[in-house]
Amino acid sequence: MKKFGRNCHLTRPVCQSLNNSCENNGLCIPTDDRINVTDFVCLCKENFYGKRCENQITNGISIELNEDMTQQVSILFIHYIKAFDHSEHHQVTELKKIKYGENRIEIRVKEQFHLLFIELLKQNYYLIIKQETFQKLNYIQMKLSSNQRCVSTDKLMNSYTYLHRIKYYPHLCRQNKELMCFYDETYMCICDLNRFSNCFIFNHSMTYDCQGNNYCENNGKCFQDNPKCPVQALCICSECYYGLKCQFTTQGFVLSLDYILSYHIKPNRSFSQQPMIIKISIGIIIFMFILGLINGIMSILTFHRKKTRDVGCGYYLFISSWISICLIIILLIKFWQLLLSQMTILTNRSFVNFNCILLDVSIKVLIAFNDWLDTCVCIERAITVSKGVKFNKNKSKQISKWIILIILIVTILTHLHDPIHRQLIDDIDIDEKRIWCLVQYPSSSSIKTWNSFITFVHFLMPFIINLLSIIFIIISIARSRSNLQRRTPFIDHLRLQLKQHKSHLIASCVFIVIALIRLILSFSSGCMKSPNKSWLFLIAYLISFLPSMMTFIVYRLPSKVYKKEFNASVLQKIGRIRALF
Repeated sequence: MKKFGRNCHLTRPVCQSLNNSCENNGLCIPTDDRINVTDFVCLCKENFYGKRCENQITNGISIELNEDMTQQVSILFIHYIKAFDHSEHHQVTELKKIKYGENRIEIRVKEQFHLLFIELLKQNYYLIIKQETFQKLNYIQMKLSSNQRCVSTDKLMNSYTYLHRIKYYPHLCRQNKELMCFYDETYMCICDLNRFSNCFIFNHSMTYDCQGNNYCENNGKCFQDNPKCPVQALCICSECYYGLKCQFTTQGFVLSLDYILSYHIKPNRSFSQQPMIIKISIGIIIFMFILGLINGIMSILTFHRKKTRDVGCGYYLFISSWISICLIIILLIKFWQLLLSQMTILTNRSFVNFNCILLDVSIKVLIAFNDWLDTCVCIERAITVSKGVKFNKNKSKQISKWIILIILIVTILTHLHDPIHRQLIDDIDIDEKRIWCLVQYPSSSSIKTWNSFITFVHFLMPFIINLLSIIFIIISIARSRSNLQRRTPFIDHLRLQLKQHKSHLIASCVFIVIALIRLILSFSSGCMKSPNKSWLFLIAYLISFLPSMMTFIVYRLPSKVYKKEFNASVLQKIGRIRALF
């Protein structure tokens, strides 16, 4: 902005002079050098005004909205009316964005006015202040009520024609004692202290659609405060999109915590001032961390013993035990890093960027890796049933080590595109600044298709294999027994095998049920249409951690062998501790 000319080599020193600098962090903008080389304009911050932003706005109005209003609209229009005796009233409009999760708006009064209206939806007006003479306002707090709403004349006199209707305007205020204001397609009328109607021309047809210059993305609606000389422009996003320009989307099978919780976290507020969903999330995450840590330690105590690893299943479960600890620690770090950075407590951008790139992809890799290990357990048990006494335990142990390594490498390689396209993005809004940790793929890119494909593979394939394996195990065992004992009905054999192999079946059934819940929640909800729908997505996100947290419960408790080895391991550890003292 300080340079001009065809190649921008010429400089404009007007803004570099100390005499011409803007105060209170205002932005100095030089005027066209063809008009005046020494003139400039200051673009002031929200609470300042004046030639050089030297004046601070001290008078303001705080308006509390009810919950229904805040859910219906995200932007409102503030109309200032200045009355004149012998000319048309002057109307100035200002835009105000309602912060998510808040029901109070702050209006900083920058100029003199007689009447102040706010418009929530199209022609849904409320009269806030009326004064006959200009008065300097102190800080005013008020709650918006239905009595302040301006009623359309269509509702008051719908049966009359327009000309016939106007003749009755002077009587409307006296006939309706609670009425404060009313309007038609041309006029806005207020009821004065003597219950007479005072009408003036009000521009209802003014469009605020940025005159076709829509800078909002993804079919977002653009609004500006003044069609002739706009100072402010805001976007109302379509469902599933958010951000200053609606440039971000919540479409996708798996959402991260950034999408789900960020809008709920209030910057520059203490923990006690955070919304209920954040407080509950803190409690849930801490509880999951404690439960996951206990599960991981107890599982390691069980599966580090040689007897539990006499077949490949033991190795799968041993690695899964370590994964559960790593996964729950990363979840805890991810949550607190998100919370502290959005609260502007954690401001080290390099640290936040490092965590952004590393943590989300680590969670994805470890969840997928753990799901595949559980699937390997189910597959090996199906093979054990199929081969019976011919099952080779030594070969199973050798193969399991290679399978674990291959699954880990493949899982990492299929997620490498995530950290490459993940970055921190500043989303500077009028009232607040947020930093998003997002993955952005080009809309027509093959990488986006690849990401969707890989996500479905890592989720659906383990689910399908587990389901088929458990069906195969039940039917195969029951059929083999039925062939040996033909006098006993097949159904009785089936019941007997379900009872004998319940320790194997319980684990598979639990993981199938969890996967089914994740599947239903993720597909039924589609995209997160607004932050109001965060609860469902938060539940779906946290459920994905349950399989890794339940290794000890679903494998150790139903199995007598694992239970015996766990007790022996605990007694061994206790004996070593006693020996030290």
